[in-house]
Amino acid sequence: MKRIMHWMLAAILICGSTAFTACTNEDNPVTPIDNLAEKIIGSWIHTATDGIYTPTNRKSIHTFVKTGSGLKMYNTIAITGDNDPWWEYQQEMDVTIEGNHITMQTTYDDGKRVVTELDVTKISGSEMEYQTVTHIIQPDGQRIDIASRTELFTRVTKDYSNDVLGTWEGSINEGQSAYDDNLKHRWEFKADGTYVYYCFENGQWEVSADTKNEYFVDGTLICTRWTDPVNYPGQELREWWEITSIENGVMTWNALREESDGTRHTIEFKMTKVN
Repeated sequence: MKRIMHWMLAAILICGSTAFTACTNEDNPVTPIDNLAEKIIGSWIHTATDGIYTPTNRKSIHTFVKTGSGLKMYNTIAITGDNDPWWEYQQEMDVTIEGNHITMQTTYDDGKRVVTELDVTKISGSEMEYQTVTHIIQPDGQRIDIASRTELFTRVTKDYSNDVLGTWEGSINEGQSAYDDNLKHRWEFKADGTYVYYCFENGQWEVSADTKNEYFVDGTLICTRWTDPVNYPGQELREWWEITSIENGVMTWNALREESDGTRHTIEFKMTKVN
């Protein structure tokens, strides 16, 4: 299974020559972190960039695990709205650590190579902050250096990947979603990464005309994509949500959305399990 690197389409950064080296500030040295390789083990979700909360549709999850030869990172990322949107689940990345500096790299099936470098500035049991740059090398050799930024990741303590399986019925509880009609619907999440979307019509639940209904769950992040030939012909639609709880047959989702004009709002979705 795959995971992917974060494509943020920020300003181009040339950092040194052709070698992959992260930019550091010699006037503000970073305090060495003891046992960093142990402290990063586990899953972390992208919470903020440069002090600004990350919209849910741009979230990613890093999961660091021990291996016989050292460390691996499995990267899940969900990005919409870019010219090259990402849809990757648990992309394996090689990891090396030198002091506070972490290098992660992988090559995708299309031949694109991604190298991300982190300089960890602080880490606790619940939060990790680092300065990072990303290098993307296309199969034709074109290189893109994505601008240095400060990212905050929060530890993920739940894994809802199995709990979502089955059929759920619900609607928006707070706010307004771009593709929602404020009516109750049903979602049948299957173990093969697909789902069935139902509408209540003519007094009964009927399968919608949507196609390509795919999803994945990594920790608390649920990512969906589909096509709606009736209302959005020729388009692939996507939405990501964070699962805030699944308890006693009730599942709650939350999302921070950002509109094209920069305004932001939160949405809450609540549904109950259908037996």
